[in-house]
Formats: sequence, C-alpha cells, structure tokens
Amino acid sequence: MTKAPSPSSDPTVDITAPEDHPPSCGDLVGALAEPDRCAAFAALVLGARSVREVTEAARLKPATAASALQRLADSGLVTVTDPQAHTYEVTKDIFRKAIRTEERVAGKEGGDGAGAYFRRGRLRAIPGDAAVRGRVLRVVADSFRPGETYSEAKVNALCGEWLDDWVSLRRALIDEGLLDRDATGTHYQRAFD
Repeated sequence: MTKAPSPSSDPTVDITAPEDHPPSCGDLVGALAEPDRCAAFAALVLGARSVREVTEAARLKPATAASALQRLADSGLVTVTDPQAHTYEVTKDIFRKAIRTEERVAGKEGGDGAGAYFRRGRLRAIPGDAAVRGRVLRVVADSFRPGETYSEAKVNALCGEWLDDWVSLRRALIDEGLLDRDATGTHYQRAFD
C-alpha cells in the first residue's frame, strides 16, 4: 500500500494539526482504565505539574509516575508543557472534543456502529454499510475548509492523516459527493458548506 507523502517532503502541503483528530471516548476511558494512570491524571487535575509532584501527590514510584504520564500524553489526555523539565498539564477540552467527535460520528443517540471505525482519532477502515459510511466520511470531510481549493498533494496528505490507504479514502470522499475534483483531476474542493 502506498503511504501518503510526508508533510516534510513537500513544504507546500499544510496538513491538519494532530489536535484536529481528538481521541475517541473509548481511547480516553482506556487511558484511564489502569489505576496508576488514573492516579497520575487525578494528581494533574489537582495541580501537580512535574513527575516529582505527581509522584508525591499520587503516592507512586517515580518510574511508575513517569510511565503513567507518558501513556496519558500518548493518549492525548495530557500535554507535555516542557520536555526538558518533564512537566505536564491536562489537555484543555479533551473530553468535550472527544464527545463532539463521537456525536458527529454516531449521532447524538449513538449506537450506529460508526464509532468503531475510529481509533485514536484515525480511521481503522472505510465502512461498507452506506449509512455508517456516510457518517464516517462526513467527519473526514469536515477537515476540508469550505471554499478552499486543495492540490492533489494536499488532499493526499490530509487523507493520509486519517487512513494509511489515502487513495481509497480520497476516492470514497469523491464517490460520496463530499469532495469535488475539477476536470483536470488536480484540484479539489469540499462539496458542501
């Protein structure tokens, strides 16, 4: 399978920032499912910032606290504020962003299976079921700004942020009527406002 071009290989390609792909609610719950990570997160919520402060507040061993904080940072729940000083903070609005994403994917009522196609803010696969596929692709299409024209390289990079098989994703967005391609096949626009 062909990988999307690396953003660094084409300086003209500006891809969506990682925070535009928040973790799912399931990802957040999974990150907090282990007691040491939950204790470290609670310490941060209560004002601890450094590994040492988390160690003391959560009554964890330093290595355990550092490991828990790293896992929380990997999940998106916390942000490293200073890599040199090893300080952290709770990521602002992370739960609200996860819930909004979940609502966009599954609808306010939830339960239609669309959420199962996302993991850590990325697509796992393109759904076969038409209704679920439409919801999932609409979330991806929201990463394209209305009225902006995108080069094929930029579309490929954006699709590659969502799914390794960016060619199939780009095709699905066009087939679903969410992305328009010009007659030359080199420029794209979001097809809805």
